[in-house]
Amino acid sequence: MTTTAPRINEYTALAGILKDLKAIVARESKRPQGCEDLTFSMLALLEEEIIPQLENELDYDPTPQHLWDATGGEPPVTMAEACISAWQQHQEMHS
Repeated sequence: MTTTAPRINEYTALAGILKDLKAIVARESKRPQGCEDLTFSMLALLEEEIIPQLENELDYDPTPQHLWDATGGEPPVTMAEACISAWQQHQEMHS
């Protein structure tokens, strides 16, 4: 009988990787000069590009800041307004 491992959400996996990358940077920053394992360019790449981009993607919130103004959010619509609009569209399409 074969058992399968429980499914892990990929965002959870990436959050763990991000935590590991931060720990690597912290350890590397504590080492005396000349005893580092990573090159300066690799450390800079992690600190300045990879970690911030991963944080940005993992913390992404698709909700607009202002839902009901001129920034692109949709205004609230009552059920009656939605039905009237749908009926008008239906009539235009079939006339």
